Amino acid sequence: MKRTDGRFSPFGGVVGGACAAAVLAVATLSSSAFAAEPVAWENLDADHYLAGRMASSGYLRGKVVCIDYRDYGDKAGVDAMRRLEEVWQTFKMKPFVLVGSHRGAADAGKIKRIADGLKLTFPIYREADIVRTEEQKATDPEHFGFMYVVGGTGRILYCGTDDRRASGVIASALIAMRSPTTPKQWRHYIDYDIDVLPGKALLEIEDFRKAFPVEAADYDEAWERLNADKDVRRVAKLERIAMQAKDYDFKDANAKRLDVGKVERAIELSADLKKSANPLVAQEAKNCIADLTWTAAMLKPAGGGNAKQGGKR
Repeated sequence: MKRTDGRFSPFGGVVGGACAAAVLAVATLSSSAFAAEPVAWENLDADHYLAGRMASSGYLRGKVVCIDYRDYGDKAGVDAMRRLEEVWQTFKMKPFVLVGSHRGAADAGKIKRIADGLKLTFPIYREADIVRTEEQKATDPEHFGFMYVVGGTGRILYCGTDDRRASGVIASALIAMRSPTTPKQWRHYIDYDIDVLPGKALLEIEDFRKAFPVEAADYDEAWERLNADKDVRRVAKLERIAMQAKDYDFKDANAKRLDVGKVERAIELSADLKKSANPLVAQEAKNCIADLTWTAAMLKPAGGGNAKQGGKR
């Protein structure tokens, strides 16, 4: 697929000379070299929204994020867009967000029509981006990578042009988040979540205590502080329900039914947390409620109502 500005595009075409060298250099950088601090996001707001689900920068906290830079109005990229939708459909019930960053001239109306025609449901924003350091800009000045995968703690895990390879990185990152296997891995997630997702951090410390009681003693003070905050305890319960919903397999006919009534009650009883005096709790509650609202909508059969959906109990 050709770019309108004369540079190469991902998922097709020939990449030559200096461009190929730049892509290879960027794609093989380690996450620690590429991002010393968790990334921040820009242009994920209502003014830049084009199609698909909404995904504010706050909503991306603690999630694995893949951001794809392309001209979403270019018909030559149809196959790649469809593959990206497959990636989204594969991982969307996990703590994952795929963000399309439209870099072309097409307006919002055209992008919406194309997204509808291709049945794209992942969020698409105009020129969504990570806020890059000067080092990152120097390494990849023109977004030669065109695709980033950012881990749940905000580190860049992949930058390149291969959406299939990116899918593997996404899967690995989600597995690591779900099942830390060493004290070092536990600390990696807890240290990040304490500062941005206190409810989730409280749950992680409790699980860390069960897995590695000696090493987890380092977090006794943090656990006492978090557990002493009523709003943090409440949002931790909300996180637990959201995690259960995220693990629900809509395609498994034999899966235990997820009670849509329970999900809706959790949303209703926790709505006030969105206005918590603790801004971290407020944002975390918004994130959980957004996930649960979407899950509840998926659980309801066509036509609405509160009927339960699923397989055997």
